[in-house]
Amino acid sequence: MWLPLVALLLLLLLVWIRRPQRPDRFPPGPAPFLIFGNIDFVNETRKGNIRPLIAKCRKEFGDIFGILLPTGQRAVHLVNFDLIKESCAMPEFSGRPFLFSALVRTYQQKLGIIFNEGPTWKEHRRFTLRHLRDLGFGKQSMEGVVLDEFENLAQEMEKKIDSPLTIHSDLFNITVLNVLWQMVASRRVNPDSPDGKMLLKIVNELFQLVGPRSPMNLAPWLRHFFPEWSGYAPLVRHRDTTVAMLDKVVAEHQQTLDRSSPRDFIDVFLIEMESEDAEARQFNARNLIIVSMDLFFAGMETSATMLHWSVQLMVMYPDVQTRVQQELDAKLGGRLPSNGDRPQLPYTEATLMEVSRRSSVLPQAVHSTTCDTTLAGYNIPKDTMVHMHMQEVHMDPEYWGDPEAFRPERFLTADGAVRHDERLIPFGTGRRSCLGETLARMEIFMLFACLIQRFRFAAVPGQKLSHDTAFGVVQTPKEFSVTFTKRDGSQSS
Repeated sequence: MWLPLVALLLLLLLVWIRRPQRPDRFPPGPAPFLIFGNIDFVNETRKGNIRPLIAKCRKEFGDIFGILLPTGQRAVHLVNFDLIKESCAMPEFSGRPFLFSALVRTYQQKLGIIFNEGPTWKEHRRFTLRHLRDLGFGKQSMEGVVLDEFENLAQEMEKKIDSPLTIHSDLFNITVLNVLWQMVASRRVNPDSPDGKMLLKIVNELFQLVGPRSPMNLAPWLRHFFPEWSGYAPLVRHRDTTVAMLDKVVAEHQQTLDRSSPRDFIDVFLIEMESEDAEARQFNARNLIIVSMDLFFAGMETSATMLHWSVQLMVMYPDVQTRVQQELDAKLGGRLPSNGDRPQLPYTEATLMEVSRRSSVLPQAVHSTTCDTTLAGYNIPKDTMVHMHMQEVHMDPEYWGDPEAFRPERFLTADGAVRHDERLIPFGTGRRSCLGETLARMEIFMLFACLIQRFRFAAVPGQKLSHDTAFGVVQTPKEFSVTFTKRDGSQSS
């Protein structure tokens, strides 16, 4: 009769011994709760209360503090620009954590670019960046593609010009995707096609399923008992659907491949796959699919959300919208903008910089330590998750003075030129900064300028807009509607 009791006591003792514990000289943080680590911190994060939580911890422990997750994993939070800049320049902080929900998409392997690390990640990042540049990444040749996609968007918008228009990221997702997809696959997605509708659905759901609310990141075993509720089954369906769509695209490229004249990124990747050591360097069919998914999922959602925020903020601050339109009219004289116009449009550029600061579309970057290291005098063991809170940098009152205010002038010099600020880091900084930053800046600038040049946006009477966001990996504004009119003298398609 004592055997079950002894077994239970031994189990409890084992659980207690293996409870999450703070390593020596680990950054200070809230005390863990029994065997559950900082479960209260996790719960508040899942509720979306991350900024008040960070503020509380920052006040008590400083700009670097440590958390123990119920899984036993360690996490360090950085909320100071200098610490973020220092760590992002260190190779020891360039890893990616094992986040179960995010790695479902890559078959629980560190493949592609976003969730890869080490020498393979470095090579694929360099390879992708080099060939996208060769194919038009950030070059004048891509401007025509951007303008064509804007005209498609404008035509769809003009069909609804007499009624309120609901603004959400879907409005811009396909436009943004098609710019990149021209370089990756020499094709565009029709938003009315089954594939186009499916892609929009997948992207909308994916960022919720892999976000901080995902139960699988806390307890991956839940997928065995609650596959739907945990998000595991939907993630697998989305992965398999996307892979099947991309497999068809790759198969078509293989059948028509001209090695002497590659058309796009898929072609150059297929050619690289023929080298003798290709498999050892992860140049294989599966990784081509994963890299392609990385490019269009990350690039589409963030840029589309930035455009979403830009329209909302122009509605909330109509005087800013008016000033942008006056600058566009004066400098362009009715012609469509180009990326080369940016130096002549400083207020427009400063407005977008302020949109990116105030919205913080990607509020934080999550890295992982690749080995035992130190930062600010603290020990950071290998495989520690490192949360770099870029939004806290963007909203630091000690630096910006009035961070809650939307004020483009903060990015202008006294003589009206654009003032670049190293603390504006919407694309991250250092070794893992966004690979697509050049293209994203070009297409966001051109699409924003085209939208504001052609249309005047206003709030629907009685609707109150705010800076509130929908909590997730990407911070989106809450859905809203606007009225809009075509401006006199704007260039038509």
